Amino acid sequence: MPNITIQTKKADAFKKAIFEAVEDETLKTWEIRESADDSYLLTHKPEQWADRALLKFIVDEDNLVIKTTKWKSRQKDAVAENYFIGRFIEILLQHFSTHFTDLKVNK
Repeated sequence: MPNITIQTKKADAFKKAIFEAVEDETLKTWEIRESADDSYLLTHKPEQWADRALLKFIVDEDNLVIKTTKWKSRQKDAVAENYFIGRFIEILLQHFSTHFTDLKVNK
């Protein structure tokens, strides 16, 4: 599953800023979902994409890692995963470029 690794000095604060932007609808096309393990995930809001894939955020020292995942009841959807990663990179560059020094996509 593809993921984004973002170098940042404040990974936890960066993650919080992303979720706050979803909550206050700065990022209008994303929604927060809660998983069974009480972690918070994002999905793309438009009906044709909603819940086809999810973005999971993991704080790892000086990195924020955003991994694609899925609900247990769903089949793997590579098209949705790739679309979500592409759209989210656009958001990171447009809205959060001051929060990180580098990012890379891993397939």
